Amino acid sequence: MTLYKKKSTGETLACFFSGASDRDPDRAVLEGLLVCIREEYGDTYIDKRVYDLDWLMAETVAGRLLTAVTLTEKGEVAACICLRENPPFYGVGDLCMHVVRKAYRGYGIGTPLVAWVIGMPEAERFSAIGSHNATFHTMSQRESYACGLRPCGMLFNLYLSRGFVHSHANVGEKLSYAVAAMPLDKREVSLCMPEEHRDFAAAYYREVGVPVRFLPEGEPLLASDLTVLKDEAHHTLTLCLESCGTDLEEQVSVLLAHCGEQLLQTAAACLELSSPTALWGYRVLSGLGFRFSGLQPFCRGKQYLLMHHPMGVEIPFDGMQIDPAYQAMFDDVRASFPNRRES
Repeated sequence: MTLYKKKSTGETLACFFSGASDRDPDRAVLEGLLVCIREEYGDTYIDKRVYDLDWLMAETVAGRLLTAVTLTEKGEVAACICLRENPPFYGVGDLCMHVVRKAYRGYGIGTPLVAWVIGMPEAERFSAIGSHNATFHTMSQRESYACGLRPCGMLFNLYLSRGFVHSHANVGEKLSYAVAAMPLDKREVSLCMPEEHRDFAAAYYREVGVPVRFLPEGEPLLASDLTVLKDEAHHTLTLCLESCGTDLEEQVSVLLAHCGEQLLQTAAACLELSSPTALWGYRVLSGLGFRFSGLQPFCRGKQYLLMHHPMGVEIPFDGMQIDPAYQAMFDDVRASFPNRRES
């Protein structure tokens, strides 16, 4: 039991933590998660599967979901958080579903809960701890940074914000996120990437204590190793490239044309940087309208370069809330979108 003090009033709150994992799939912890989610989001949370307690239990038993809650001394749930993988970024335990209930805000219980879930023994199964921090408030950015994660990129215009209910003001028609990560595996990484973004990458890997070497460019293959993820509900197309071939321009052009008439459609690309074809692929995607948006590192040995294609959907840079610790990264990424609107 730990005592927390509310700065504005001096009131104290005694709390402790409890977790659910495949080693201990505590249903009561998952029920506490749902109490927090429903209070904050009603029935509008982006991933509707989380409202199904049986699904949460199945994900927990399978080892794909770690959940932690903060409980008051009376046993009432005060906050929740989860670690889970988000395809295609396998191996990264992403901090998500972090809610501090309204009655318990201001006591400073959010960051200790982040630290506690990262410290769960089961978290060691991941290659890294990551977070996709909302740009409609800075609290999650500050908490991630305080627990050792460092900013490395942006994911723009992923989810339609229409109908998404929460305690903060939405920014733009689609939700954007700041990416941060902390490696659990600190072996050297090898990157084939553009010269103009090497300083960005070197600074990030130096910050997290991982050696980096840059690879020379190789020739494209005959065929790309491309996985296409379509989120039709939110009009987002994600291209995951493990290697790039001479067919890349034609394949991507067809995909963009197929979904290009959809209102508020955007596209993202992830280039696996250990492939010597990545630099060639970067130039092809740049020619098609994709722009550099940072890194998603430590995905079980894979380092992805992130790119974003707005497809006519404006990125509301000026309205985003960015914590000072994320500002330098944000400014570097923003420089890749000089006209604010790309089509």
